[in-house]
Amino acid sequence: MNGATLHTRPPGQRGAVVFEPGGYARHAGERVPERQRLRMLLLVFARDQWRSTKSKLFAGLFVLPALVMAAIVIVRAKLDFQGLAVPPGEQAKWIATLLHYHGLIVTGFLLAGLGTQVAPQIARDAHEGALLLYFSRPVLRPHYLFARWGAACLSGLGQILAPALLLMLVMLSQYGLQPGGCPLPGAAGALWWLALLVAQVLAAAAAVAMASLVALAAGAIVRNPSSAPLAFGGVILGSTAASWVAQAAWGRESAARALDLHQAMSSVWALLSFPIDPSRPPNTKAMAAAGGLVLWIALAAGAWWALQRFLANPPLGKGRS
Repeated sequence: MNGATLHTRPPGQRGAVVFEPGGYARHAGERVPERQRLRMLLLVFARDQWRSTKSKLFAGLFVLPALVMAAIVIVRAKLDFQGLAVPPGEQAKWIATLLHYHGLIVTGFLLAGLGTQVAPQIARDAHEGALLLYFSRPVLRPHYLFARWGAACLSGLGQILAPALLLMLVMLSQYGLQPGGCPLPGAAGALWWLALLVAQVLAAAAAVAMASLVALAAGAIVRNPSSAPLAFGGVILGSTAASWVAQAAWGRESAARALDLHQAMSSVWALLSFPIDPSRPPNTKAMAAAGGLVLWIALAAGAWWALQRFLANPPLGKGRS
């Protein structure tokens, strides 16, 4: 086959590697665009994360609180005797409060899942020599980091939002578009449900994005896949202990709870839902969310810096973690 015949073949059939004198080879084909490479890497990481049995077990664990609360909503909506039903004037407040407690529970599950599934990933890639494999190919280091972070975010969002949407559908079916106590009259009550949905999505996105970044940074800092969950869990538990000490010393619950990373993250739901229901009085959870959100943003910024430092000089050899 001569050179003229080679160049007349379609690009997809041309040789991708050209051997030069001395045995060296260079890439002679057309590379996949960077955006497509990033998307492919993100899908690979997302699939790998969902293949594990632990991920499937955690996904089922996220659904349980929504199912229990949905059953409570149905029972209380049907019980019109013995004062067990939700009073008409308290229905809107009851819905917002139940969604907040659901956020409190799933946030705890989220942090546990990130600690066991996401935190060891970068450290494991470095320990097993996978970073050498990734970076020896046309994979940019920021793309690798974004793909790892994006896969964790997609998984966390799915685990949080799917049960929340199920719970909201059950509530909507029981109380209708205009529950009692809804601040918006008439058909505009549908906007109240839309606002609740938007609050759920924003709170879940903020919680998952920041916590996933911190979890990945924990593995990059300790560089040991076995110690990464302990490092991430130690940060969360340490903040809880600091919150208890601050409450005992200061006696100011709202200020002390801003130090508790779990309480602060779960309170994001209360912070975003507060303008939706003006009948709810100011509460310490909403105040803690405002201060705790600043703490989480600072941690996320530090995590991003730590990940950049790690990828600037990663351990590419197997076992050098």
